[in-house]
Amino acid sequence: MAYLPARRCLAIAAAAAALARPWQSAATDQTAAERAQQVASAAGSWRALDLPASLARLLDTGRWDGTPVNFRIIVLSFLADGCVAQARANPSLRDAASACVARCIKLSQKTRPPSLSIARADEGLWLSHSNLMLGAYDSLGACQDPALHAKIARALARRSLREPTFHAPSYANKRYRWAADQAATLASLARYDRGHGAHLAAEPLARWRDTVLAKAMDETLGLPWSEFTGRARGAREPRGSALAWQTRFLCEVDPALASQWWHRFKAHYLVDGLAGVGFREWPPGRDRAADADSGPIVAGVGAAATALAIAAARVMGERPLAARLLATASLVERSAQSGSAMARANDTVLASAILYLGRHIAPASCQHAGPGK
Repeated sequence: MAYLPARRCLAIAAAAAALARPWQSAATDQTAAERAQQVASAAGSWRALDLPASLARLLDTGRWDGTPVNFRIIVLSFLADGCVAQARANPSLRDAASACVARCIKLSQKTRPPSLSIARADEGLWLSHSNLMLGAYDSLGACQDPALHAKIARALARRSLREPTFHAPSYANKRYRWAADQAATLASLARYDRGHGAHLAAEPLARWRDTVLAKAMDETLGLPWSEFTGRARGAREPRGSALAWQTRFLCEVDPALASQWWHRFKAHYLVDGLAGVGFREWPPGRDRAADADSGPIVAGVGAAATALAIAAARVMGERPLAARLLATASLVERSAQSGSAMARANDTVLASAILYLGRHIAPASCQHAGPGK
C-alpha cells in the first residue's frame, strides 16, 4: 500500500472561511514570494514551535534518518500541517509556522522523483503532498508560488478524471490504485480551491465517490477496499491504517461520507482494553500478518492504524478518544524494548511527524476543514 506511517505517511488545511479569497494580482504574488523567502531565511524561527527534537533537527540540518526517499514527502506534509495547526491555536506563532512550511516545501525538492512530470501527474503521491503543503502555506496568508500551485492542482484534477478508476496513480508505472492516496489528492485540490477561488475538486470527488461506492466496497462492513483494482495484497480488505488515514483527508472534501465511514470504522475496529485503546489493522475475524504498511500488530491492534487514528479522532470531534489513543501511543513508546520492531517503528521522523500532528490538530467537527477550525 502507499499511504501508511510504517512506509510513509496527513494533511489538513485551514478552515474554509479562512482560506476563501480571490486570485491575487501579479504584484501581490511577487510580494508574497518575497515574504516567503524572508520567512524561510529567518534562521531557526520555527524553533518557537513545539517541535519534537527529531523534527527540529530535520528542519535545521535537512538530514534524514533511515526514512526511505519515497516516504519523505509524507513526513514533510505531516510536519507542515502540524505547524499550521499550532499557528491556528496560537496566532503569535504564524511567522514560525510560515517558516516551518516554507522549509518543508524547500526540503521536498530534494525528494522529487527523478522522472517526475507535473503534466503527466503519474507520481500522484509526491504531487498530492506537495500540493497539500502549498495549500498549508496558503492557509497562513499569501500563496508561496501561485503558478506552481495551479500547475500541480490542475494536473492532478485532469489525471484523476482521465483514469477509468478516477484514482490518480500513486507512482509511475504502478497499476495499483489506493483509495487513501486519492483521498489525499482530493484534499489537496480542495485546499487549492479554497485558497484560490477555484472549482477543481468537485467533479473528481463525485466520480471517485460514486465509483468506489459502486465497485469497491466490503458489503459486510460498509467500508471501502484498501486498493481499488483488487490486485494488491489484502486489496479487498478495508485496512485500519488506510481507513484512519483517509478519514482525515475526506473530512476536507466530503464531511458526510467521512463521518459515515469513521463511525463504521470505529464500531468494527476499535479495541478498548485495560492496557489501552487502539484500532485493528485487519477486520475482525480476518487477521493477517503484519507488513510494512501496518507496522507491528499486537493482538490484532495495528501500530499504524492506531497512530493515524489520533488525528482522525480529533478532526471528527472525538477529543477524549484522541487523548486516550495518544496516551496509549506514548505508553507503547516508553515501554518498547530497545532494538525491537516497535522501538524501531517509534524511533523515526515519520512516527514523530504523525504524533506531532495528532497532538496539535484542532479538535473540530468534520464540518470544518483544516487543522485550525
